[in-house]
This record gives sequence, structure tokens and C-alpha cells, in this order.
Amino acid sequence: MLECKTCIRRCIRTIFADVLKSTLTPLSPQGLKISCLLPSARRNYHSARTTQRHLLRQHGPLGRKHSGTRHQTTQAIAAADGSHEAPPSYQPRPQSKSFTPTGIKTFEKPGQRGNALDLKKQKQLDTELVYLQDPLKLAENTIALLRNDDNEKAHDLVRRASKRIQCTVSWNHLVDYAMSTGSVKRAVHLYNEMKKRAQRPDAHTYTILLRGLSWHPHLQDSLPLALKIYHSMFAEDCPIKPNIIHTNAVLKVCAMARDMDALWGVAAKLPQKGPGAPNNLTFTTILNAIRVIAWHNDKDLRDEDWEEKSLRRQRAVVQGRKIWEEIIPRWRSGDIFIDEELVCAMGRLLLLGSTERDYDDILSLAEQVMGLPRQKRQLGEPREITDGEGTSLVTEETTVDKASRHGSSLPEVYNDHPEGVDEDETSSLSTLAPVINTTLANVFRPKCSSPKISMARPGRNTLSLVLDACVNLRAVPSAQAYWGLLTDPSGPYNVAPDSENYHMYLRVLRVQRASKAACDLIQDMHSGDLKSMQLLQPKTFRIAFSACARNKASPRVMEHATPILHIMYKTLAQPDLKCLEMFRDLASSQVQRDFHITLNALREMETGVRLLRNYVNYGNEDVVVDDVTKTAATDFARRLLGVFDKVRQTAGDRLERGEKNYILAQKSALDLWAQRRVKIMKEGKRYQRMRSGQIPRSEGMPLVRKKVERWTSGKHTLKLEDRAEKALGVGRRKRMQRAEQARERSGEFDEFV
Repeated sequence: MLECKTCIRRCIRTIFADVLKSTLTPLSPQGLKISCLLPSARRNYHSARTTQRHLLRQHGPLGRKHSGTRHQTTQAIAAADGSHEAPPSYQPRPQSKSFTPTGIKTFEKPGQRGNALDLKKQKQLDTELVYLQDPLKLAENTIALLRNDDNEKAHDLVRRASKRIQCTVSWNHLVDYAMSTGSVKRAVHLYNEMKKRAQRPDAHTYTILLRGLSWHPHLQDSLPLALKIYHSMFAEDCPIKPNIIHTNAVLKVCAMARDMDALWGVAAKLPQKGPGAPNNLTFTTILNAIRVIAWHNDKDLRDEDWEEKSLRRQRAVVQGRKIWEEIIPRWRSGDIFIDEELVCAMGRLLLLGSTERDYDDILSLAEQVMGLPRQKRQLGEPREITDGEGTSLVTEETTVDKASRHGSSLPEVYNDHPEGVDEDETSSLSTLAPVINTTLANVFRPKCSSPKISMARPGRNTLSLVLDACVNLRAVPSAQAYWGLLTDPSGPYNVAPDSENYHMYLRVLRVQRASKAACDLIQDMHSGDLKSMQLLQPKTFRIAFSACARNKASPRVMEHATPILHIMYKTLAQPDLKCLEMFRDLASSQVQRDFHITLNALREMETGVRLLRNYVNYGNEDVVVDDVTKTAATDFARRLLGVFDKVRQTAGDRLERGEKNYILAQKSALDLWAQRRVKIMKEGKRYQRMRSGQIPRSEGMPLVRKKVERWTSGKHTLKLEDRAEKALGVGRRKRMQRAEQARERSGEFDEFV
């Protein structure tokens, strides 16, 4: 305040004007005039005060964008008070580039709140913080604001509350929200700001950062940043030391980034026992990383390099076997527990193998850690040959069993040091345990264990895994036995299958050509409590119809396929074109056996054909019919006409009059619709060419209008439909109603023109 001569004069004049009358010691080299302290000077002071108010109204208060500098306002006040020159003790600041003719902008630091609106907002935040002194209440309020996407207000509240209380949990919510929205840089910025505001990060803060970086592996800096944060926790001055949760999070980042070198580097530092020892999630992450990286590396190779692909996959399987050899002793000693996720991770890795031993070991794996009894004889077990009375004569081994007994069923990569792989490279495949010089063929054999060891409980993932293994082994009866064992409501497991389990089981039935079982399964999925789960999809019906197509040699296959078609009509909003094509081909294959079966199947397809025509003509509210679907529907109608011709040629004179009339009516309607679709598609292409400027508008538009008017006039439609309905014996009144409906529909094509 007392920075210049003028300010000192005003202050002294206000306080001592009535007391001092004669002299005053000067406070500056020039001194103060005695006349300024006389009563007349007091009146001048009041006039100067009025002038100051006028200047403030004109230029605005100091600090606003439209106001002048402090030096300019001081000069104006001094001029009004009698001093026409600036105080010599004050040097004006150099003008910056932000100077404008209307005024000089104030110098503010980045992020400084200088205007009145921010001040008002700060007062509101301070008012709210009065009721948020508890860190728990502040964290709950932060969550509520973030759920409403009010990120800025939540950040301001937590920032201002950091001056008074420790609110680490609220900062964690802000970092987690930034990671969930994909703002990795903002999350790291919040983490750094949190430390600058004396808010100590806890263990959950590092977990949120590492977990969030695994959600965005496509970013270039995700893996280096995750490793930097993880290794910084080992520093002596870091109060938070990494635990197995942080290790699993950074391992997931390495796996998602497909960097096995970084993954093995982190896993090599894990202790064998203690709080930081690997758990079931650690091994699950490593096994999944091996499988995914081996699968994606095969995409880089061409199809001709199948030997290299097979060798890479077998090496990945060997790595998994060696890791599993380390897991089982830990499990038997009670150091870790095995869950279904870990078992299925090992099983999916074995599915990459190309030998029967790999697929058979999946069933042994389920028996080893889940207690799931095998439903298929294990490879290598002798098979007895009995006589007619059941007496055992001799034991016989298959070729695969003999090779397994002599150890030749395993490929070369199952040896300790396969050809083409150095000893150092093989030992580096598993950094969790040293290479054990034993065969890996019996690593999944169940052994007698203590009853205190908890077995993993099988679920949907296990059901899908064993079914996939049985399909690869061509053991369809064993797959059905596993399905019945796991899904039996009164059994010990009582697994409720999901849609993928049903699809896998339908594939098993397709391999076995079990059309009747497929039909029963579809009916079960459509009835009872399963109906509300909405398990039926177009994919489900396609697999079921393909199972019926493989069983087309059966005379009763149409009895199995027809109920599936009816359920599809009731379930799907629009009939699946691929399913209709498969049902049409299946009906066509039964013509030589009995044309009545084919004719009845065509009658069942009438509803689906009508729905398909309406869908192509008028579309749907949610789906736009593309040109590919329209072309496929037209081809389907043409091929369906061929089935009618085939029935007519095969039956000949054995057709009754009503059946002949039905065939003629259906052919006429289908032929008319197919021809109309072809013409519309051709003229639609011509219209598009006209719109793109390839042909003149005078040539394209009249032709399009003329064709559309002729097609939609109803003359051709009425002529063919009248002839078809006369053949069916429909009355005159119904024919007139159909004619009126055709005329009403003709107006819908005006928008196209």
C-alpha cells in the first residue's frame, strides 16, 4: 500500500490532517508541502477521492482485462491531486505483447483464478467442503460426481480439500476414472499432482495405474511406463513396496503388449515362497500370454510354412508343461490353490498342440485337479479282447498306444533339448523353475493326494474345454458322456450351460449325424427357464440344420428339421436366409425317396418365404437391407423354383390336381417377385449411374420413371395373381381385395423415383 509518495500523503492526510498545523519531517528528498495538510487541502483530497471513483468507473477495477496498469491509474490520481508527474521512486513495467488499445491484460500465472466468476465458484466449493470434512464422505461425493460425468467439479473439490485433509481415496477415484475413459496422460498427471499436494499414494494407487495401463496396450508408452512405475516401487525411499497384486498387474501389461522378454524379466524376480510368491493368477497370466503370443506369431507366417507353425506351437506347449510341473508341487504342498481359470488356461494351451497326446492330456488334466472321472480310455492303456462269453483272451495295443509306451508318440520338442534349440534357449523358456531332466509326458497323470487338498470345481469353461478335446479326438460318445455328467441337474456338478456350450455340443452332434438329438436340444433351449435366457441365435439354427444335412440319408430327417424351422419362425425377428437355403437343399434331397416329403417341406417354407419377401421389399426399422442380401434372396427364390420343377418332373402323373395347382400358384408368385427384383436392381444401378453423372439425366430419369410406373401399376401383378388364385379356387371377393391392396402398394415406389 505505502509504495509511493502519493500513497503516503493520502494516508497521513487522512489520519493527521486535523492535528498537524505547521511542519512535518519529510519522508522523501523532495519533502511534503505543508499546504497539503491544511483544511483546504482536505477538501482537495475529497475532490481527488471523487476523481478516483470516476476513474475506477471508467477504467474498471485493477486486475480486470479492460483496466489499465497500476502505473496509469496512479498517474491519473496524482494529476487530479495536483501532482502532474509520476513518482520518481516507481518505474513502470515494460509493456508485454498482450497490450491492446482497449487496455492491458493482467499478468497471471497458469491456472490462477483471477476473475469474479472463478471466485464465486471457489466460494461455492468451500461451502460444500464444510460438509465434506470426513475423507469417506468426500470419496462418496467424488464417486457420485464422476458417475454424472462432472469430472471438473470433482477434481476442484479434491484439489481444495487436499489443503486440509488426507484424501488419497478420492485421488484414487479420479485416477481410476481417467484410466477408464482412456485418458492415460491425464491419469499420470493426476498421479503426479497428487504427490505434489502432499497426498501419499497407497498400494491401491499403484494397482489402479498398472491395471489401467493394461487396458490400453495399443499405446506406445504403456509398457515402458508400467515398468517404470513398477521398478520405482523397489526404491529405498518408496514407502509402498510391490506385492503380488502389483506383479500380476504389470505381468498383464506385458502380456497384452505381447512382450515375452519383459514378462520373463518380471517373473524372474519373484521369490519361491513368501508374500510376493506367485499365485494362481500369476500362472494364469503367464500361460495365457504364451498361448496368445504363439497364436498371433503364426499369423505372420504363410500357409506353406505349416512345419514352422507346428514347431512354434509345440514349443509353446512344452513351456506350458514345464510351468505346470512347477505348479503341481506347490498345489500339493498347499502354497497355492488351483481354480477353473488356471486349469482352462493350461487346457487351452494344450489345444494348440497337434498330437493326440496333447488332446488326451486335457482329459487327464481335468481328472488330476478337478476329480472329473475320465469318460474315455487313456492313451497307452491296454485294451482287452474277449470271446463271445466274455472271457479275456489277450491284450492288444493300438499303434498309438505302442508308440506312447515306447515314448515315440511325443514329438522331438518334448525332449529336454530338442533338435535346433540350444540348451540355454530351452532353459530360458521357464524362468520360474530350473529345467528338470524328466519326461513331460506324465505331468498330468493323477496321483494319490491328501484329502485336504481342495479340488477345482468345473464350470462352463471346463465343459467347453472337454467337449473341444473330445471333438479333436473323434470321441463323440465320450463328449456326450461328459455333457450328461456335467449338466445333470441331480449330479454332483450341475453346470448350467451357456450359449457357447450349446453351440459346442451341437457341433459334437453334427459330427455324429445326430439330427434327432439336435432337434431335442433346440426344443429344450426354447422351453422352460432356458427360453428367458435367449440362447437361440441364427448361429444356433445353422449348426442344427447342418447336423440334419449330414444325416440326409435318414428317411426321417425331415421330421427332425421341421420343428427346428418352426422354432426359428417364433424366435428370430427375420428368418435366416442361410437356414432357409439349408432347409431347401435338405428338402430337395428327399425327392427321389418320396416327393410327398419334399412337397410338405415346401409348404412349411411358405411362411419363411413370405417373411423374407416382406423383409427385402420393405426392410426393417433397425436394419437396412443391403444389396448383397437382396441379391442372395433373389438367388434363393430362383433355386426354390428349381425345387418345384424337380418335384413336378419326378412325380409326373402321380400329382393330384390340388398339388398341381399349388405348385403352379407358388411358382407364379415366386417368378413374378424374382423378375421384379432383378429389374429393380438393374434400374437402380442405372439410376445410381445417372446420379453420379455417368449417363445424362434426360436418359436415366424418364426410363426409371416409366419402368417403375409400369411395374407398380398392378396390371402385371393382377394378371398373374388372378391366374394363381383361380387355380387355388379363391373367391372373387378376395381377388378384388388383393387387387386393391396391390394398387395401394404401388404408391410406395414414388419416393424411389
